[in-house]
Amino acid sequence: MAFLSNNPRIALILFSCLVMSFHSSASAQNYGTATYYTPPYMPSACYGFADQGVMIAAASEAIWNGGGACGQYYQVTCVSGTNAGTPYPCQGSSSVVVKIVDLCPAGSCRGTIDLSQEAFASVADTASGVINISYQQ
Repeated sequence: MAFLSNNPRIALILFSCLVMSFHSSASAQNYGTATYYTPPYMPSACYGFADQGVMIAAASEAIWNGGGACGQYYQVTCVSGTNAGTPYPCQGSSSVVVKIVDLCPAGSCRGTIDLSQEAFASVADTASGVINISYQQ
């Protein structure tokens, strides 16, 4: 400790590194909206006609990364509803892990992540159509 008190510049650098590492781990949580799509789920932009199951999702341009999102897993948590018709849509565990298998095209995409119907139903009432979410890789 005497070393740090004699070298305030090093102490400042170490403190800055600590703050930056905490900030990067704390900012891993993102917020957006989720919608859902219905079968058939193939073909997909990432896997063509290869079946990837039903706990899947299509990524909006916000996370697509030129196809870099293919195969990535995201934990999606229902936070709240987006409309008065279903004010409390979150249900079940309110959280699901999905694999990105497709692109949700910019012209028709209504959410940050477009979940399969099964994935959406595991966290929210499908009657709501759109929910506010938190998500992280």
